[in-house]
Amino acid sequence: MTATGPSGSCPRCGSTVLQSVQVRRSSVPKPLAAEYFAAMPASAASADTIQQFTCLKCGTHWIPRTMPERQLRALSGQLGPEAMRAAQAQAQAQAQAEAAKAKPVRGLPKVPTRTYVIAVIMVLVILVYLFTS
Repeated sequence: MTATGPSGSCPRCGSTVLQSVQVRRSSVPKPLAAEYFAAMPASAASADTIQQFTCLKCGTHWIPRTMPERQLRALSGQLGPEAMRAAQAQAQAQAQAEAAKAKPVRGLPKVPTRTYVIAVIMVLVILVYLFTS
């Protein structure tokens, strides 16, 4: 179903040319599905499907009334300049945290414990052989 008009807009580009797609609930991450059903009236929620929108202008996919949609709207400036600055700071902090996790560890690579055990046993066997012969 294609919707055009003030009923909705893309959180990324603001276009009102949207397509609504029913997505199986099992293909949506559980926290996102729980957030969606918490925001929906009981009569509108289906047990098997979730409504997902697609912008026909930029191709963005989103599930309405969820945190990722709010973050997209904030980053695009649709929620005002203060929300935009807060979302940018949050995105920057998240990117820095992910970059810190991805940094390679300097120094020796991690060696499994059994490798050290085998090395110690080999050294002991060599020492026993040298002192007994």
